[in-house]
Amino acid sequence: MEIKNIPASTVSATALTGTKDLAALLPQLQLGNSLGAVVTAKLAENSFLLTLSSGQTLRAQTPTVLELGQTLKLEVAKVGAIPELKIISPELGMQPETAAVLQALRQFLPKQENLTDFAVTLRQMANLTSGKTDTVSTVINQVLGALPAKDDLVSVEGLKQGVSNSGVFLEAKLANQLPPQGDLKGHLLTLANALQNIQVEQNDKGSVPNTAMAPTVELKQVTNSAGQSERLPEALSQTIEKDNTLLNKTEGAIARIVVDQLASLPKNGEQQNFWQIQIPYIHGQHTDTVQLAISRENKSNTNSEKANWSVELELNPPGLGKLHSRISLVDDRIDTYFWSQQQALTALVQDNLTHLADSYTQAGLAVGKLNALEGAATHTKTSDISALPSLLDERI
Repeated sequence: MEIKNIPASTVSATALTGTKDLAALLPQLQLGNSLGAVVTAKLAENSFLLTLSSGQTLRAQTPTVLELGQTLKLEVAKVGAIPELKIISPELGMQPETAAVLQALRQFLPKQENLTDFAVTLRQMANLTSGKTDTVSTVINQVLGALPAKDDLVSVEGLKQGVSNSGVFLEAKLANQLPPQGDLKGHLLTLANALQNIQVEQNDKGSVPNTAMAPTVELKQVTNSAGQSERLPEALSQTIEKDNTLLNKTEGAIARIVVDQLASLPKNGEQQNFWQIQIPYIHGQHTDTVQLAISRENKSNTNSEKANWSVELELNPPGLGKLHSRISLVDDRIDTYFWSQQQALTALVQDNLTHLADSYTQAGLAVGKLNALEGAATHTKTSDISALPSLLDERI
């Protein structure tokens, strides 16, 4: 049989074809029966060997991420020539690392904030707090200072620094006792902490005393400055609202970086071969984000010790529209493709490919294929987050 995974507890998986006589399994394959199984081998992509608690060995085909040693609880959902099973509480038998990733995704995916939107809000807040020296204003300027300028990202060293300080590698730096100065996630965590502290202080100041029990002298002081007493709560309310907005945006930006970190984790104990990174940057009065997906393919079947690399970029140049690019490095040959759904932008890129070829040649690279295509981009590599079990708990 084959097993076809469908997310979560209410969706069934097609039952597997066993390596032993199917007749021995029929007594267990009754509607509603529960079966225990352990993943004992990975046969091929999406193909696994399962051993039931009763001893039978089954071959399973499923797009679900299964790990060696993982235990599954299965329930017979449909009987017939090809019985169907559903996975009950897949997280219970999941490896701790996978369960932790799944839980983190549930926490951070709904909170994530577009980094460009966050940077725009941050610049607006910096203008409002210009000249102030309080903790929040100081940290806002520090976060802004951590955002590279567009011109920084067009140089090799500037791009390397932008990737390093994107926040995706913060914990790796700390684990290796490397200084995290300039790291975006580190600055965001500092800003979130400062905003949370000021929020507590503002809430304390905003508490309204019971005026019916207040002494007469205090009541007179309040009424003598009636105009101010009406303005202060309004000003305080506006300040709290702005701080809350910035806190929500900051926590959303942190969540966005965490999601990229989760997408970049090595899968099934393999060497890390994929990194998902976003770098917000400033270009004059504009703010935007460059998105990168970096892939490494180790060539174990060739004599070359070099790995093949590819980088997928998503850019949104002001006034031009969205542009996708894939750059592949095979040995010393570089291939580059661009995609745009706007004919004018595609033509503009096509007209300037010779300049790109000259730049590659000056860098000592052999120029391979260069092309600008109109239409949606094709992706060669994506994160394996989508292959994780369902992020929804359908029992809620």
